[in-house]
Amino acid sequence: MSGRLPERFRLGPVDLDRYLAGQMQGLAYMRRLRAIEDEEARHVRELEEAWITLAADEPDDARFAIAWREVAAGWSFARINELIAKHNAYYGVEARVPMDPRTGGYKRSWDRDPYGAAWVLERFPPVRVLASESGG
Repeated sequence: MSGRLPERFRLGPVDLDRYLAGQMQGLAYMRRLRAIEDEEARHVRELEEAWITLAADEPDDARFAIAWREVAAGWSFARINELIAKHNAYYGVEARVPMDPRTGGYKRSWDRDPYGAAWVLERFPPVRVLASESGG
């Protein structure tokens, strides 16, 4: 018997990726994307709670808007933005995104924008009436 494995026991690149993904609950980029989704969901829950609470505590519309903008500006997205920076840096290699031979770059972009105050205000506008109605 030779030292080579029979054909049925050899793993190609796709089979190996599937095997590793199954053993490790996803490849690195898959786990990172899941972590980004989980972090975003956590931020949405916490921001919604803070938005509704501030609306209940601050009856003045103008002061609510100022206070909510301050909350949005001070909200920490350090962990999720760190995950996004890693995603933007490594996804192309890890997911084997095809390259464009003419340009030497990737055929498609996967970059995600970091989270910040604009993201908060887009989802939870500084309008007290909306926050009050959302809170029931």
